[in-house]
Amino acid sequence: MNNLLHLLQLADSAIPIGAAAHSFGLETLTSDGLLNPSNLQEFLTAWLEESGAQEAIFLRRAYSANVGDLSDELSARKLSQESRDASLKLGRRFAQLVNSIAGIQIEPGLHYSIAFGSAAAALGIDEDAAVLAYLQQSVAGLVSACQRLMPLGQVAAARVVWNLKPAIIQAAFAKEISCFTPLLEIASMRHPLLETRLFIS
Repeated sequence: MNNLLHLLQLADSAIPIGAAAHSFGLETLTSDGLLNPSNLQEFLTAWLEESGAQEAIFLRRAYSANVGDLSDELSARKLSQESRDASLKLGRRFAQLVNSIAGIQIEPGLHYSIAFGSAAAALGIDEDAAVLAYLQQSVAGLVSACQRLMPLGQVAAARVVWNLKPAIIQAAFAKEISCFTPLLEIASMRHPLLETRLFIS
């Protein structure tokens, strides 16, 4: 029971590590008129198939592999410096928080998904449950960002997250990395050039 409670706290999208300050390129896409409430669910389904599956695989690898090497590999796969830096910042803050409250030692300098997997493994949390919870909170965080970027009400936002459950499950059990998201990578790269910005990334 403790493991479930620990997982619920670690996978809370409101966990105080600064995730709410990042849109991972969604702000640029919204500003360009490419992302709106009518296509958000479709976009996030594609995000889960590509980026979500990649994060899930690296989280799983953190249960058994050298996490430092894993983080270097994931850095190489994140082409946009903005998204790469955001993932590393969240991973660092997550590790600091978990080390402080749980009395474990997660390596510094890890990407968020790898730090999450490393913490879950150290706490004895079931691997499948950890991956599903991580993807669920990732999607919830992105939808929350979209609520600040576009006219997306609370019920509509909740419906999007609810409808994405099958895509979350599919991404959680992906076997191969085939992440190709040029539109999102370019949007992340262009984010610092926006005239007005709500988010860091």
